[in-house]
Amino acid sequence: METLNPVSSDVLNHYTALCESIPLYPLHTEQDYNKAIAILNALLDAGGANENHPLAGLVEALGIFIGDYENHHPFLQQTE
Repeated sequence: METLNPVSSDVLNHYTALCESIPLYPLHTEQDYNKAIAILNALLDAGGANENHPLAGLVEALGIFIGDYENHHPFLQQTE
């Protein structure tokens, strides 16, 4: 019986390409944070705020990375 490898080269290629547009990884710089905020707002405007929308999972994932960055950089919350 053949075992499916969930980390195929297609998955890696698609993830890499997606990360070039959307920072779907832990944010380490203010530049990545600002980019993530801008993209999150665009996704919400595109309907991602609706939990039944196809973009809802992407909105949730990006929100987690943004929230984690804000938790580790509390000064951001004071200046905004």
